[in-house]
Amino acid sequence: MVNQTGMIADIKHCSLQDGPGVWTTVFVKGCPLRCLWCHNPEMVNPNREVWYVEANCSFCGKCVEVCPEEAIKMYDDETVIDRAVCVADKGCQKCIDVCSTAALTVVGKEMTVEDVVKEVQKDEVLYHRGGGVCISGGDPSLQADFAAEFLKECQKHVFRTSLVTCAYTNWNMLNKVAKYADLMIIDIKQMDPLKHKEGTGISNELILENIAKLAKSGKKMRIRLPLIPGYNDSEENLRRTAQFMLANNLKYIDLLPFHLHATFKYKREGKKYACYWVKEPSKEEMENHKALFESYGLQVAIGDQDPFSR
Repeated sequence: MVNQTGMIADIKHCSLQDGPGVWTTVFVKGCPLRCLWCHNPEMVNPNREVWYVEANCSFCGKCVEVCPEEAIKMYDDETVIDRAVCVADKGCQKCIDVCSTAALTVVGKEMTVEDVVKEVQKDEVLYHRGGGVCISGGDPSLQADFAAEFLKECQKHVFRTSLVTCAYTNWNMLNKVAKYADLMIIDIKQMDPLKHKEGTGISNELILENIAKLAKSGKKMRIRLPLIPGYNDSEENLRRTAQFMLANNLKYIDLLPFHLHATFKYKREGKKYACYWVKEPSKEEMENHKALFESYGLQVAIGDQDPFSR
């Protein structure tokens, strides 16, 4: 086994999808997009980071004392971390070592392919009932060498594999990883390139081009559309998305309703959630969006589905 290493944010065991089967999902750090509504902000930065949970803090001041960069300041009822100065990305975790209340934790652990395969093997007995191994993030395309080797090893163990990606990478890198994925799960966030850039920081031409290439190659795919009210839920954008799917012989789409569940994550990173004011779509609105895609003959689900259930 190639001893390739990756920066892992989390490994979620026994992930139950809405369909049958149990999944183990490996979340890698690093994403080329900067989506305003991102629900996994801790996975955007490719490096290790320190999280601060204010509710756990006893304000003992030990973290301030041991920080070699003086990146932590403590006031009467607030602890502030200067993340531009913090060197957690270089391996320092002195503040975490002295924190007895778990107010400070690290997000990001360097692991070898072998280490991660051993971890997902803990759920191996469950895969025979459906499910398998998924690599997500962040975006695995930023760690293409690691992701490809990991999925390759999983296939050697006859585990079904899926890859969640935004597809914003050069074709050679994407194809390298896709080769070992039984299924590709790819977001289409907005069809208009300018609006796509407004919401994510980049245009969508490369993403749509890569999706078309994967479809032409015969790769099994599911499209995901995170529905953000006021940004990409207009009838025009939904119809353009459906038409793009039909033009590329894509049949399956998961509509992901916007939610505010990730707000606490931004607090832990010392950031303000850009979409805190956005209203979550109603059940009726989601059903109407579903009906629109079904009118094009597409197979539609609301929320994440078991990717192999259809």
